[in-house]
Amino acid sequence: MGAFHKSALRTGYRLAEYTIESVLGHGGFGITYLARDTSLGAQVAIKEYLPHEIANRENKTQVLPNPSREAVRDYQSGLKNFVKEARALARFKHPNIVRVLRFLEANGTAYMVMEYEEGQSLADYLKRNGPRLDEPMLLKVFIPILNGLHAVHEAEMLHLDIKPENIYLRKDDSPMLIDFGSARQGTAHLQRVALTHGYAPIEQYPDKGTPGPSTDVYAVGASMYRCVSGKKPDDALERYQAVLKYQVDPLTPAVKAGRNGYQKLVLECIDWAMQVHQRDRPQSARELQDALMGKGRSSRSAITGQPAVFNRPTTAAPRAKVSAQVSKAMREKDRHSAAVGWMAAGLMVASLAVAGTLYWSDLKTYWQIEDKSPAATTRAVIPDKPVATPAEPSVQEMLVPGAPEKTASPPKTQAPTPAAPSALPVVLEKTLSDHQDWVQSVAFSPDGEWFASAGLDKTIKLWVTSTGKLLGSLRQSYAVNAVAISAGSKWLASAGDDGTVRLWEAKTGQLRIALSGPSYAVYAVAFSPDGKYVAAAGKDRVVYVWDVNSGKRLYALEGHTGDIYALSFSPDGKFIVSGGADRTLLVWNVASGQEAMRMAGHKDKVLALAWSPNGKWLASGDAGETIRIWDASAGTLQHALKDNPAVLALAWSPDSRWLVAGMADKSIEIFDTEGVAVRTLTGHQDWVQSVAFAPDGKRLISGSRDKTVRIWKGK
Repeated sequence: MGAFHKSALRTGYRLAEYTIESVLGHGGFGITYLARDTSLGAQVAIKEYLPHEIANRENKTQVLPNPSREAVRDYQSGLKNFVKEARALARFKHPNIVRVLRFLEANGTAYMVMEYEEGQSLADYLKRNGPRLDEPMLLKVFIPILNGLHAVHEAEMLHLDIKPENIYLRKDDSPMLIDFGSARQGTAHLQRVALTHGYAPIEQYPDKGTPGPSTDVYAVGASMYRCVSGKKPDDALERYQAVLKYQVDPLTPAVKAGRNGYQKLVLECIDWAMQVHQRDRPQSARELQDALMGKGRSSRSAITGQPAVFNRPTTAAPRAKVSAQVSKAMREKDRHSAAVGWMAAGLMVASLAVAGTLYWSDLKTYWQIEDKSPAATTRAVIPDKPVATPAEPSVQEMLVPGAPEKTASPPKTQAPTPAAPSALPVVLEKTLSDHQDWVQSVAFSPDGEWFASAGLDKTIKLWVTSTGKLLGSLRQSYAVNAVAISAGSKWLASAGDDGTVRLWEAKTGQLRIALSGPSYAVYAVAFSPDGKYVAAAGKDRVVYVWDVNSGKRLYALEGHTGDIYALSFSPDGKFIVSGGADRTLLVWNVASGQEAMRMAGHKDKVLALAWSPNGKWLASGDAGETIRIWDASAGTLQHALKDNPAVLALAWSPDSRWLVAGMADKSIEIFDTEGVAVRTLTGHQDWVQSVAFAPDGKRLISGSRDKTVRIWKGK
């Protein structure tokens, strides 16, 4: 690896304060040098962007793209992605991700300066020590690699070129991911060149799908396959074509190729990760990591589609404490994460369940009183006020088997009883700072006496509205993207990055059920006004509707072509509206599960939706800085409010007089029904992710990336 590539910078070349010493490696998209920092005397690794197929070095230093228009375009696109990758990686301080120290632009190209540590690639290790890893070494390498990959995905980055050559083993055999593939993305031409056959799944081939986290999961599985079978996996395109022709998959399963010397669970996990179709694989690095460690869903249940089986521990041992500090951006922004690694030896914590229902009493995590007094050992109590549920027909009662769908015309919503006039929130009453990471969602209880907040710190917190006192906290294993509270304050629904919608008893913090359906991250959840149904949607582009009492899934509403970021029930509960990455609003008839209306016009991703309580207006906000107010019955656009920051959250006042918007410029804007801005609330230090009005209209709550919840009130 020390020999020079013909296009490499010469030995002794001075790049800023760095002197080139040798070439560490080279590929189709660049050269990595060993260099010395002349000011500090330390060695560093420097990666140079040089895609050899479309660019050349001239005059021994300058890099120029080939003269064709396509080459210039592709070169600039790749360079832009290279710069973006460098800046993102520079923010990481993760033991299993290469550390970027500095970024330089020179010679018509760009350079990444990275920490250099002595060691070797996993590929070189296999060449020197035999074609296979034993199981302890296999897990020692790949459990931390999955940890680093999880942090990468949390930051909304992809690696896209994981293989043994890009897994680097330090002298103590601790691994890290190197040589990210961002620079080669963005053009079909560069993507074709970028493929590493055997490790790239089918969606990395042109016109075969869209890469996502499961793309990297496949590559991890393929790298593990190489380590247990002793050979490179079969090409994904050949496997894909065989599946299309109903032929036998040419890849010998890991359970056969590595059956001697490895646990069956480990081999099953590899086969799960290497499923041809994206939907059949683990959807996150953490999901595969958990399975390898014997936690959560087993690989077999995931492949076959059978219900996951969990084991209850026989002793009441306290839960292992895993140190983690996560700083994660919202799905539309540049996320960053730094997560401390889990090591396989001491962190296999079994999930607890009884008949498919996980009880928080087993885990001793009822709502915990935050008060330090001795009396604070009891669970949190939410005011026990029975609230009558409206006696409206259920979805099953409205369904007539075999009856034709009669709602072809736009939906007509029935306005509820007019609410008391809402106060225009103008005064900051309280700032609540107990969250440790971004607050993604807030929701009021129907009586307004308490509210919930949830976020990326994996907690749901309950607060007393009048005092701001913390009633208690509920911890989950994954970041929480959305919460909702049902009529009567009986149930709290949560949804997050693990693709699960959970129903909790709001009074006790007991988990009643995890609702089946979603396989990807869930971004939005809502109860019907009568509390009988709950709907959720997210990354798998489907709106799911469940019966709350039975937990039975009623519908999987398909029609969106992109991720769904927001949904809302109509005030009479007869319709659901959803919106997302395809920039379209779809209105669904709850009784039939059919699409009732489609509204287009947004120029960017729809991130927020709100149906006015009087049923007259439907508001939608997008990442392109526009709020649209629609006539909810006719589906016609009434007002387009442009020139805003990106719109992240929307909420109507109970009297439908005010529309509140949480913005990406840290502000909260208040509009009237004509779209006239009447008030701007400032004080948050970062983007406002969620807003909600109290049922009496006297208060507004907001949650932000600044980790705070704020309570605003009228004069």
